[in-house]
Amino acid sequence: MKLSFSLLALVALGALTGCNQGSPGGPGATDPAVREPMIGQDNDTFNLGIPLLATVLKQGETKSVAIGIKRGKNFDEDVTLKFSDLPKGITLEPSEPLLKHSETEAKFTVQASATAALGSFTIKVLGHPTKGTDAMADLKITVDKK
Repeated sequence: MKLSFSLLALVALGALTGCNQGSPGGPGATDPAVREPMIGQDNDTFNLGIPLLATVLKQGETKSVAIGIKRGKNFDEDVTLKFSDLPKGITLEPSEPLLKHSETEAKFTVQASATAALGSFTIKVLGHPTKGTDAMADLKITVDKK
């Protein structure tokens, strides 16, 4: 019984934090000579770890969000996060968080104004490394009435 609870907790944690979603970035992401490994991360690449569940806010509310990074062997670049397709009334602070080469996640706040558009939205997240191609992923948010 204890083993199955531990396994269930591990699966739930993975589901909430997300991993390897979207497309990879980095110098190794477009190298045709690099073969994808059966397990793990490609050499000289990175993926963004986006929360699988939508961040739910009410109009006028602010919430903290974290986006992780999974680095492949030999990838030690800084990565700047850039966001697009923000719905009306949604702001992010900082607007372009930086993941330094030694960091595993970037934290930022999502704020919905008192008049933010209601509904479920997908914000495009671009992970821009110092060199190499960008990684892309989708961040889901839902804005409810105050």
